[in-house]
Parts: sequence; structure tokens; C-alpha cells
Amino acid sequence: MARHDPVREAAAPYTPAFLTVYDAWVIRLSNRFAWQCDATVMLDLYNRHLGHRHLEVGPGSGWYLANSAAGETAQITLMDLNPTPLSFTARRLRKSVHDVAAVCASVLEPVPAEAGTGYDSVGINFVLHCVPGDFTDKGIAFRHLADVLSDDGVLFGSTILGRGREPRTLFGRALTTVYRRVGAFNNRDDDRGELEDALGAAFAEHTVIEVGAVTLFTARRPRR
Repeated sequence: MARHDPVREAAAPYTPAFLTVYDAWVIRLSNRFAWQCDATVMLDLYNRHLGHRHLEVGPGSGWYLANSAAGETAQITLMDLNPTPLSFTARRLRKSVHDVAAVCASVLEPVPAEAGTGYDSVGINFVLHCVPGDFTDKGIAFRHLADVLSDDGVLFGSTILGRGREPRTLFGRALTTVYRRVGAFNNRDDDRGELEDALGAAFAEHTVIEVGAVTLFTARRPRR
């Protein structure tokens, strides 16, 4: 019998079939009506912070990278535990002549040496609410990503918290219940205080803002 692995189970829903509807279901519908945070809000993070050498953790369908004003000139490395979104996003980006590489790895482990270091930016958008555990456990992801960021680089991303931050819409609450039941969301115990503690342990500067049910963050000056 296969060993139960909640980390891989959280990544498993990103199948080829789901990725073909990801833009419509997540980017256009869920962001606006379930989480009350239009995708343009998160896209603004990419337009402001995406650097020449960029590491994208959990790329999903690659919509943000494909629509970022800076994306076409960036050297992009994709990282995900599930190879399906890696190949899907790489194909999408290469249509616009992006410089794209991919590495299959978990954010809970050190970034593989093959991915390199010295990134100008790291994006981790809508990933952490999928990762099992609370921020005392999955906060280690920030340390691993800080290790491959340049001294003047920036990490940015977003997540949906659980404790004290349940969605206000019926649609959002229903989606949260279903996603938790199938193991796609593991955010029940995630709260802002522990998120900020995890960011502060890995970076000397960070900002956190909330838009609807979504918490957006940036971090600079990685602690070595």
C-alpha cells in the first residue's frame, strides 16, 4: 500500500484537465467572487517586483507570468512538486520566447542546487494555503527561498489564511470546505501572526496586506 503523503496529495489536483480550466475557474471566477480579490491585484505584484532572474514556486497555469509586463524579458525558473504544472506553464511561456527552466521539488526542502541561486525575485502565489501544517512547520519555505535570493532581491506572494480569516462570501466558504475535504487546502490553522513570524525569521523586512480573503506579502533583505 502506498504511504500517505499529504504534501503530494495537496499538489495532486493540478492535473492537465484542471489546468485547462484554471484561468477561468481560479483567475476569473474564484478570485473575484469567492476570495474578493481580483487577479489584477496579484498581477500588480508581478508587474512591480518580477526581476530579470526569477524563481516561480507553484506556477499553476502560469497566467501571472504570461500576463506580467516584465515577464517576456525575464529568465524564469519554475519549481513545483507536481511536474504537470511545470510542463504546462513552460509550454505557455515559451510561446512568448521566455527563457524558461523547470525543477521538480518541494518548497519544504532546500531548493535543489540545479536551480541555482542569486535570484532577483521569487514568487510564491496561492501555494502556502495548500501546504500541510501551520506556519510553524511550512514557514521553513521562506528560509529555503531566502537562501537562493540575492541580497537586494524580493520575495512576493499571496495566500488564503484560515484562523480568523474565513471568506465572507457563501461561495468562498463553500469552496474552502470542499478544498479542505479533498486535501487541496491545508490552511485551517494558518493565521497572520504566524505568517509574519515566519517571514520575519527569514527576512529583515516584510509587508503584509489583506484584500478580501487573500493575504499578500513581500519580503526583502534575506537573513543568511
